[in-house]
This record gives sequence, structure tokens and C-alpha cells, in this order.
Amino acid sequence: MKYLILSAVLSFSLNAFTQDCTQALLAQKPGTWKAGLQGSIQHVSTADLAKEKLVLTAIHKMVNTHYSPKGCQITYGTVFGKHLSPGLVWIADPYYYSMYILRYICDGNSKDKSKYYVDISTPTTVNITANAIFSLSSLYAANLPPDDFRGYLKLKQRPQKKDGYYYLGEEVVGNSHLENKMKEYRWLITYNDTLPFSYLSRKEYLLIQRKRLEQAVKESPGEKAYLDKYFKNINDYLAKPETELNQPAICMWNDEERFEKFVDEGIRGSFIAVQPNLAYYRKDLPKSSPQFFTVIYKIAHGDPVFEENIAAIQKAVDFAALKNMLGK
Repeated sequence: MKYLILSAVLSFSLNAFTQDCTQALLAQKPGTWKAGLQGSIQHVSTADLAKEKLVLTAIHKMVNTHYSPKGCQITYGTVFGKHLSPGLVWIADPYYYSMYILRYICDGNSKDKSKYYVDISTPTTVNITANAIFSLSSLYAANLPPDDFRGYLKLKQRPQKKDGYYYLGEEVVGNSHLENKMKEYRWLITYNDTLPFSYLSRKEYLLIQRKRLEQAVKESPGEKAYLDKYFKNINDYLAKPETELNQPAICMWNDEERFEKFVDEGIRGSFIAVQPNLAYYRKDLPKSSPQFFTVIYKIAHGDPVFEENIAAIQKAVDFAALKNMLGK
């Protein structure tokens, strides 16, 4: 009797995937993991690289232990390294672990209607990064060098504390005209209630912009008459009370170098000026130590395979475990 039941189950399982392929059927098929190509390794010492690989191996194990892909193949990879330039002082190395959700797709070109293949690209990914925030026009565990062309970084919105961690918000990154949009959801995991960046005051921002204008006039003296109105805007603001000048600088993207005015937070097209907070870091640690993590879930909404797998990965990524790795 047991043999007959087992045979029936095996027969059903076999027939389920030998009949004509459908996306609904593939969405229920158990998924697989596949190691992707090794990413770049640049300017990392041998000792630090070995430790950084251990960190990312632990992250992979955390996800792999608590999540099983469904209807897709998860290709995963790593990247290590940093760039070097004069005046740039690195406190900790940036490195990251990525997962790519590659759906199973029915092969309409095959005569065998049961055939399927693994998609070759995907808009749905997960990135867990140590010591870098790429959505801040790349904030690293390092200073801004003196010759940085901007002198600050741009933040679209302030982090909000949720369940003990910082939520950096969501952003539509593709298909903005469609009902089912592609979005990124960003999280920041730090030492206790602190941030690896600080907000630039209005006064600091104005002084940077005035210096940029002065350089522009030095390079093109004929521009001075045109730029004088922006010098006036800056100098008028600098004459305001310190209480106003100490407020965070919130500006428009198209006003850089051509300063008009400060705006309210949340205005469409605005940004908050920030800079690396070097006091955040523990300076006695090796460069391999994670001092903060960012977690970014990018998903093309509307596809059940993407939706189900991202939801399952979110449950598997343990923010408390990541926080416990900080400073180790």
C-alpha cells in the first residue's frame, strides 16, 4: 500500500513538469542557488580580504539557511575593493554581497512544450553592503577629499527609525509610467542610534557654493556679471541670524552653483546636503570590520515570483544578526 502511494506521488510530480510548460507551473517549482562570477577585488590587503570574505560567507549562510528559492534561480556574487585618490583616507573597506532573482521561463522556441530555461537578466535584486551607501551618490567609510567636485553628498530624505533600524525610504527606479513599478527599498544598520553622515548646515552649504562661484569666475572672468546675482543671493543669506543658518541645508537639484534659495524638506526635486561623519567610526578596527550595513531590496512589482521570493528573503535577512557583526 505504501509503495502504491509513493508511486502515485512520484508519478504526479513527474507529470507535473512533463506536461506543457506554463509560468504558473514554473512559479511553484523549487528553485536553486548558483554562485555567480567573482566580482572585482581592488586595493584590499590579503589579510583584510580574507576577513571580508568570512563576513560575506556568514551573510550568505544566514540567507541560505532560512530561505529556499521558488520558481527561480538565485545567482549570488561578491565585490571587494575601493578606489585610491590623493587626500582620500579610508577607515573601512566597502564590500558587498548580491543576489539576483532569475525566473524560470517557458521556452516558446522549443518543439518540446515542457521545456523551460533560466532567465538571463533580472530587475529584482538584493544587495547587502558593508561600509558604503550607494544611494547617497556613494558615501563611504572615508572622508570627502579636498578636491571633491561637489564638497557634499545628496540625501533625498532623512532616515526614519523603524523597529530599531534606519529606513532610508523607497524610490521608483524604473517603469515610473506603469502601474506595476520598479522600486528600491533601502535600510541602514548602524551602531546604536547613530549615523555615518551628518547634515550640512545652511551656512556650510553657502560657503561651499560661494567658493565654487569664486573658482568659476577665476576660470572665466567674463562670467562674473552673470554670476553676481548668485553671489548676492548667497551673501544675503549669510547675513541672516545664526539660528536660521544652523538649520540643515535643503536645496533644489537644479540650484547647485546657481543658488536661489533653500526649500522645505520633501519638495519634489529637493535634496538634503550631508557629509561623512568621521566621528561615527571606531578607528582602532581593521579596515575589514563592518561598521555599518545597507540593505537594498530592488523589485519589479507585479510578478508573483519576484513578490514571493523578495518577501521570503526579507524574512531571512536578520537585521539583528547584521547589527551584531558591526565592529567585529
